Amino acid sequence: MSAFPPAVNEAIERYASVVVRTDYSDDEGWLAVLGELAKAPEDWDGEDPENFIVDDPSWSGAGPDEIRDVVRGDEYLSQYLGVVVIADTEAVTGDEHLLLVVATTGPGGETFGYGREFRSAPREAYQVSVNVGLGNMSFAEFAETAAGSPDGVFRGFPD
Repeated sequence: MSAFPPAVNEAIERYASVVVRTDYSDDEGWLAVLGELAKAPEDWDGEDPENFIVDDPSWSGAGPDEIRDVVRGDEYLSQYLGVVVIADTEAVTGDEHLLLVVATTGPGGETFGYGREFRSAPREAYQVSVNVGLGNMSFAEFAETAAGSPDGVFRGFPD
């Protein structure tokens, strides 16, 4: 595993969602993930999603804690990157390509009782990143919604 590319700082300033590919077992699955990430979230009235893709085999097999450690070890990222989206084995090979959304910060490493990560439908991951990045919503609000869904997956907010 290596550091994030330098261009990530600029992407964060634009509130892009930072997506790290950690599974390299299924290129077709990865292309499907990318296709889903390009779609706007349900009921989204903002701009098209912007995703900063980290597609570097040195991240192969990296888990959430390892990625958090890299973020926390970087002065800029530890201050400005609150959420990382991980395209792990479940995301790349699963039927729905459910991504792992990971909080990089939180009091004592926790996020108010809902954990530091949850699964998200790919098209909804962007709204988590941008809203946490802007400070409009907390990670815990998204995690709570995911925890309250029947399958524990964030698929947008219920009507």
